[in-house]
Amino acid sequence: MSSSLRHAKRFQSIVLMLASGMLAACGSSDSDSIVGPPIGECSVSGQNQAIYEIMQQYYLWYEELPNVDPTSFSSQQALLDALRFQPLDRFSYLTTVAEEEALFGSSQFIGVGFRSQASEDLTEQVVLDVFEDGPADLAGLVRGSRIIAVDGVSIADILASGTFSAALGPAEVGYEFELTFEQPGGAVVTSTLAKDVVTIPPVTAARVFQVNGQNTGYLVFRNFVTPGVAALDQVFAEFRLAGVTQLIVDLRYNGGGLVSVLEHFADLLASRVAPSQPFASYEYNDKNPERDRTFFLDSSPPPEALLLDKLVFITTEATASASEMLVNGIPPYLPTSTAVVGTPSFGKPVGQLGFTICENVLRPVSFAVVNGLGVGDYFDGLPVDCPAADDTAFGFGEAGEESFDAAVHWLEFGFCPQTGMQAEMLMDRVPEAAGPQPMWRLNDAY
Repeated sequence: MSSSLRHAKRFQSIVLMLASGMLAACGSSDSDSIVGPPIGECSVSGQNQAIYEIMQQYYLWYEELPNVDPTSFSSQQALLDALRFQPLDRFSYLTTVAEEEALFGSSQFIGVGFRSQASEDLTEQVVLDVFEDGPADLAGLVRGSRIIAVDGVSIADILASGTFSAALGPAEVGYEFELTFEQPGGAVVTSTLAKDVVTIPPVTAARVFQVNGQNTGYLVFRNFVTPGVAALDQVFAEFRLAGVTQLIVDLRYNGGGLVSVLEHFADLLASRVAPSQPFASYEYNDKNPERDRTFFLDSSPPPEALLLDKLVFITTEATASASEMLVNGIPPYLPTSTAVVGTPSFGKPVGQLGFTICENVLRPVSFAVVNGLGVGDYFDGLPVDCPAADDTAFGFGEAGEESFDAAVHWLEFGFCPQTGMQAEMLMDRVPEAAGPQPMWRLNDAY
């Protein structure tokens, strides 16, 4: 056995010990332990060998792995790209220890703090969400702003030759670029933004209002990260004090996060209705059956947990992973009192373990997810009950926004309203004619 292979195998034993506490719905660690390999094992070939062996043992689709020489690849990313099982695996990824700790431990990343999507004619970037107190917020960007140019280059030219993300430059604190954007009222603004450490508030736009005389809560939940537990507890305590019996949970841009936060959110929503009932099961490959487990709703509900009569979720194609687990897991216990509004979700019925490799973290798809009735395998996304558009002309939870209005209509009348989206979309997603499906990104913000 070669020296490099011995090192890699010794490194693997270290890595696998780290994985025992790292269950994630979409690639986050529940452990604060970050341990590197012995000095001399962080070569590209050494790390590639470790990645290959981890994938052979823990990858959900390990039987589909190609027979390759991992040391022949020039980078860890190139190896992972070659190993992914197509077309199902849009999810396995590599990140750095620093980025993972920042995002999942503090809900932070380096950027300016907004989400956007390209307009249909590819001439603008439409701003979907702006994080409070970040550089983008302070520069005046709002939901519905339309970005026209970056550093004087039109969005049309940027998208014709590259990506919007690349045009914004590297993830470095202090990196500056110029944005030209049109505000919803029509004013055109040019502003210089500097990248910084941005905090994503997990909960936003929470409020209480009445529908048919019932106190109704609304909140946007952005990501399943550690600070989300305290944020959820605070807003649910306020909902409980206000006597909320109906709730709209807006997950339209939530790409997932920690299983532990998902499980807590599920308890807040359903443990008073169905204590001790199975909510979700995590199913590993046949090499790791001892890791299979089922999460049961708490038999002693948290004090902030609500007793809900009706619950509505708002979803889009950006709703993924832990968010989908939540949407898929609740209906068995509120079958006639739950609705999903918006557009079908992304389609990620799988989760990942985390493996620390030098300064990197490998997140391979490691387990499948099913709800308490054994329902999963929603790679085409979860369908909606009430089709409705994501209308960026309105803020979150504002009357007039099509998805929010559809949710309120369902709570008020018990059936779906007529919306513009219904003319464009059937209940089942129409398969795309050609081309690769988009890769999943946990944090799709800039």
